[in-house]
Order: sequence, then C-alpha cells, then structure tokens
Amino acid sequence: MSKLNVSGYRGVWGDTLTDEIAGGFARAFARFTQEKSGKTNPTILIGRDGRESGPEIKKSVIRELEKSGINVVDGDIMPTPTVLFSVRKHKYDGAIIITASHNPIEYNGLKFVNGQALFTIEDEVAEINKYYERT
Repeated sequence: MSKLNVSGYRGVWGDTLTDEIAGGFARAFARFTQEKSGKTNPTILIGRDGRESGPEIKKSVIRELEKSGINVVDGDIMPTPTVLFSVRKHKYDGAIIITASHNPIEYNGLKFVNGQALFTIEDEVAEINKYYERT
C-alpha cells in the first residue's frame, strides 16, 4: 500500500510511482480539497519541475482531478515557491506539485499544498491517506 507523508510521495515512475498511484492520490486530494473548501468544484493548481516523467504524471493527475469535478489550473513548469505564492495570490483551494526535490533524476513524486498555501501537515496527510485507501 502506498503511503503519503508530510514530504509527499516519492517513487520511480513506472515502478514505485505509477499512473494508478498518481491518479489515486489525485482523487484523494480532490476529495480532501472538496471537504476542506466546502466547494463541489474547487480550484487546484498543478506545477511541476523539469523531470522527464513530469508530463506523463501531470496527465494522470489532471485526468483524475477533472473526473472528480476539480477546476484545474495547469501551471506546467513552476518552481515550488511560485506554486505556493500563486495559491495565496489567486486564492486557489490547493495545489499539487510534481517533483522529487533532491532525489535522483529517475525519481518523481507529488507534494500537496492546502488552501492556505502551505504544505499539508501530518493531520491533513492522514486524511488524504484515508481517502486514498478508499479509492
């Protein structure tokens, strides 16, 4: 069973990070954001780093968010601080950053940002994991 932690989720695309895992976490974050925002169709920003697997992961994430009724803003390649700033400035309901931070190039991952433009904390991560387990 894949588990999210406060640093997000990391894996090797096609191995420990798959379309199914990325989509499952996107659905879970959609439910979490709908619950927290009180909106049926909240807005979530997607940003990513320049890793080669980023475009494929982004497709998986956007597909699942849209199926869940989320309004998606595709920021494409955006530095992490810019994603956080954009959530605050534009009052988005959250964001998903597709990045593996300092991990080797074959890795990629997902980081989640709440509506306050902060990375999800332990309690929020536990909620997202519960939604993920139900997907």
